[in-house]
Amino acid sequence: MASRITLDLKGKTGIITGAGAGMGREIALRLAADGARVVVADIHHESVCQTRDEINEAGGQAVAVRADVSNEDDVRRMTDTCVDSYETISFLVSNAGIVGPYDFEETSADEWDRVFAVNTKGGFLCAQYTLPHMKQRKSGRIIFNASTNGAKPGEYVIAYRASKAALIMLARSLALYAAPFGITVNAICPGVTMTPLHKSLTENLLKAQGISYEEHVAERRKKVPMGRFTEVQDIADMMEFLVSDSAGFITGQAIFVNGGEW
Repeated sequence: MASRITLDLKGKTGIITGAGAGMGREIALRLAADGARVVVADIHHESVCQTRDEINEAGGQAVAVRADVSNEDDVRRMTDTCVDSYETISFLVSNAGIVGPYDFEETSADEWDRVFAVNTKGGFLCAQYTLPHMKQRKSGRIIFNASTNGAKPGEYVIAYRASKAALIMLARSLALYAAPFGITVNAICPGVTMTPLHKSLTENLLKAQGISYEEHVAERRKKVPMGRFTEVQDIADMMEFLVSDSAGFITGQAIFVNGGEW
């Protein structure tokens, strides 16, 4: 395996939401290891404190905040914490998200609203509160963690797909608004990623259908041209690059990190 190129993020300060586990945790650890000072946020306070502690014990700088990104007061407090701790905000990784119901006809209006509140409204709120600080600096990075499913129709998790499609359009449109201020806005669209959350949800669904998890994984992997699922490290690689100075002319893009799967 080729060695990974380490990017220098010293002097950058920012927020990573959904940083208590899975992709968010990996992204936070990576950016902090590169020298960024971070606020790690998650609705699960104990988990995000563990991420903070791991970063600080490794010599990085992190502050933990419990935040529900669909709650405006929480987002305001999260943003204020970053400014109070580090004086400015140079990047936002809006990663927090939920999957929601599997079956369309069994999706309640409240469940639909909750998926959009977290995945889409959460991205909107985080961007709206961090953008003014980036405008003051005349530079910044806003990155939404969307999904390949936001551009790929399917018969299941329809609320999730619709919310991620909206998030992609939010990124593309906000990029036009933010460009005059030197701020880039992009969406990363992972493919199937075997996070603990994805595995638990998939196992429960398959059990009801009498299908083994191992059988499902083997068949599902065959649909990925590059022969493996997306890994959290793949997403951290792309987040790391988009936060860095090397990505200063990339904006308004939905970047698919999925091994070529459609």
